[in-house]
Amino acid sequence: MTRSRALLVLVIVLLSAIMAATSPYLIAHTKIGLEFRGGYELTFTADPLAPASAVTPEALTKTAEILSERANATGVSEPQVNILGQNQIRLILAGVSQGDPVLAALRDPAGLPVKLTQTYSETVGGVLGASDLAATLRAAGLAAAILLVFLVLVYRLPGLLAGFGLAVFVWTLLVAFNLLGAILSLSAIVAYVLGIGIAAGTSIIQYERIRDELGSAVGLQQALREAGRRSLRTVLDANATVFICAAILLVVGIGPIRGFALTTMLGVALSLMVNVFLARWLLQLAYGDSDNPDAIFGRPILARRSGDGARFRFDFIRWGRPIAVAAVIFITVGLVVAVRGPLNYDIEFKSGTALDIQIDKPITQSDATDLMFSAGVAPATVAIGGAGNNMIAARFDDVLTTADVDSIIGRYKETYGENVTFAENTADPAVARHLAVQSAEVILLALAGTFLFILLRFGWRYAVASLATVFTSVLFVMACFALFYQEIDITFIAALLTVIGYSLNEAVVVFDRIRENFAEAPPGGSPRTIVNRSVGQVLRRSLFTVFTVIAGAVCLYQYGAEPLQMFALAIGLGLACGSVASLFIAPNLLLLLQPMATSLADVGTVAESPILRQGRSS
Repeated sequence: MTRSRALLVLVIVLLSAIMAATSPYLIAHTKIGLEFRGGYELTFTADPLAPASAVTPEALTKTAEILSERANATGVSEPQVNILGQNQIRLILAGVSQGDPVLAALRDPAGLPVKLTQTYSETVGGVLGASDLAATLRAAGLAAAILLVFLVLVYRLPGLLAGFGLAVFVWTLLVAFNLLGAILSLSAIVAYVLGIGIAAGTSIIQYERIRDELGSAVGLQQALREAGRRSLRTVLDANATVFICAAILLVVGIGPIRGFALTTMLGVALSLMVNVFLARWLLQLAYGDSDNPDAIFGRPILARRSGDGARFRFDFIRWGRPIAVAAVIFITVGLVVAVRGPLNYDIEFKSGTALDIQIDKPITQSDATDLMFSAGVAPATVAIGGAGNNMIAARFDDVLTTADVDSIIGRYKETYGENVTFAENTADPAVARHLAVQSAEVILLALAGTFLFILLRFGWRYAVASLATVFTSVLFVMACFALFYQEIDITFIAALLTVIGYSLNEAVVVFDRIRENFAEAPPGGSPRTIVNRSVGQVLRRSLFTVFTVIAGAVCLYQYGAEPLQMFALAIGLGLACGSVASLFIAPNLLLLLQPMATSLADVGTVAESPILRQGRSS
């Protein structure tokens, strides 16, 4: 064994020992979200006591301190009190259920410097939360296993090193959660799973670049150095779009999914540290003593038909136009359906109460509905789900009182025994309107932020072409949900932002190669040929990177907690569409943004195009 290989083994053993020794402590001290412990969440809106005055930050902070003291005085374990925006306070109370005396104490206006109005409440049953946690962790484990097998099959030993990097990434993310005191909510675990896909995608971008350099008949050491230099720019640009979307979501502050935003931001940052710098160093240790280009990878999957892909036989530009037409037709049909009939909004967007009940026996929709009517409460909709048809999702147009919920749960316990758990979620009309406006603001800000980033990094033509990928993927998801009447809740907004970030991630990978090839092309080259060649060169890379994230989304949809199914479905649909759009539609638009005389030229000598000039100057 060479010295570098011995050092590689030593580093892996030491890091593995550190992770094994510290992980039990980290897991035990990670703050678990309300979904997994059971409890009560409520949000208050603060108004001034005097009509002509305003709510000051000092008054809001003082109110939050009083509410925290009241919760502690009644024996609530570690109550979480957070100020949201300029006039809202959110409380998360573990182990508290509807009707608990602590809720009456918190609603007492005596001694408060502001007037509080309860605008949101949610009850989560502990058994239901434990079931959600177990299902989501199983889905995460399956996704990680699939990615590990995939990386090893495609890249052999480098794939195994990338898999070790994924383990280090998960551990560092757990360390970050403990240092920041962040809460591991259901949405945060989703970001964990998708973050594993980001980390794997980062390794794929680097490894595929090494393949490209080896295809240029250079030695292994030169290929590693050149691939490291060229791939770093692509990795940074691609991950920046995801980071921007998550940062906007966190700053705007949509409470229920801020954990997703924070975890995504941490995941992007830690992925760059672990899977760029650590993984690259481990790869150098593994192959630092060899200059044989055949030593690192086996035969590639989806191999190109000719050397460096200079004359890739598939015409992406030609097929991009019918694909764009098909996408426009499908999206138009979906939008027409959405305009003519109301979308299937969850109560966060239209006010009312959502009541999710879990029993230990199968139940039919008619029996579930009859029990609610017998309790004196009429539901707007009732749906049955779960692997054993034992989960009831009921939606009520009106806000239910505590007595209403108790009456419904009482009827279920009379019929099915005491093993009945439930989660109740209530939002009033003002909160629903505010959330709808906030959601629109988040999406618009994400579009503006990512557009500005690509404008600065690539130029206006690339920025405009990137919008084709974003709008196609986002509108495709919305059309699917409208056509098949899928439920749209608050996690749908996080899913759309994820789709925006990852779609641009895919587009950046394509654009970076197009820009590079334009910059290196001789004057008079054909833009269409260069774009086609560029897309062919990154085809395998794009398909592999999007697979790493879609694999996680599919596992969450199939095996994760039921509340995450629509979230995972939206991400899976959006990423699949975004990948197609980045390969076929965006390159077409990029060509159309230059004069027709050059954008359609396939052979012959043409004047240097604006894209080519922009590529040289970037």
